[in-house]
Amino acid sequence: MDGIDFLPTLVQALLIVIGFAGLTVGGLYLVRRTVEPESLRMDHDVAGFTFGVIGAFYGVVLAFVIVAVWQRFERANDQVQAESLAVSNLYNLAQGLGEPMRAEMRRALRSYTSTVLVSEWQEMSEGRFPPDQAPVQKLWEILLKSAPANAQEQVFLDKSIDQITQLSDLRRLRYVYYSEDLPSVIWIVIYVGCVITLGFSYFFVTRRFQQQALMCGTFAALIGLTILAISELATPYQGAVVVSNSAFRVLAQSMGLPAAERVPADRDH
Repeated sequence: MDGIDFLPTLVQALLIVIGFAGLTVGGLYLVRRTVEPESLRMDHDVAGFTFGVIGAFYGVVLAFVIVAVWQRFERANDQVQAESLAVSNLYNLAQGLGEPMRAEMRRALRSYTSTVLVSEWQEMSEGRFPPDQAPVQKLWEILLKSAPANAQEQVFLDKSIDQITQLSDLRRLRYVYYSEDLPSVIWIVIYVGCVITLGFSYFFVTRRFQQQALMCGTFAALIGLTILAISELATPYQGAVVVSNSAFRVLAQSMGLPAAERVPADRDH
């Protein structure tokens, strides 16, 4: 479903409903044209039992996957908030450092926050975010050349090193959540299971074709929407549903960054 990721969620849902329902009803129509309804009615008992087992199994698979991707999406969101808090803590701890270290550190942290908002979020949404640790490395260089003048500055330096270590880890985790998707075998199970489950719905016959078409179309639309939700949540930084950068926007505002350095020029998250 990568081809429709750029569309709004409502439009994606509409296309998925029409596509899944339309294909399923079309397949049902072909089956009803080529297979005698009476021959299907004779096997309703066996087909019903088999369909129940397959439907239950596929439902469990979808439920398990959607819970897993939702938890992963929430973890990605929590990591972003923790990253913004680490930057905020470093910005506050810089107050305890001597000059010119204090001004240099705060300037670098403002640059880091601006880069995350203006460049990196856009790069992640477009799938071209590099595993670049240069912004954090610059902070490390500032701290490592620090020479505390007294015990108080040493304490603030030690606390700053703890926070920048955490920031480095969180930035790497953000790249991990950005770059990883569900394993291909999971997608194979989802799509093959979808075809098999919907295909088994053709083994039943109602007195009126319209009734069965409505039931099969609704069933297909529900499965399609579930797969859409899994696809959106599986990529926390791409698509219509993404991790919010609001924590960094609040941080940028508290740092006094100009509006032009808080949001991209062509896209407001």
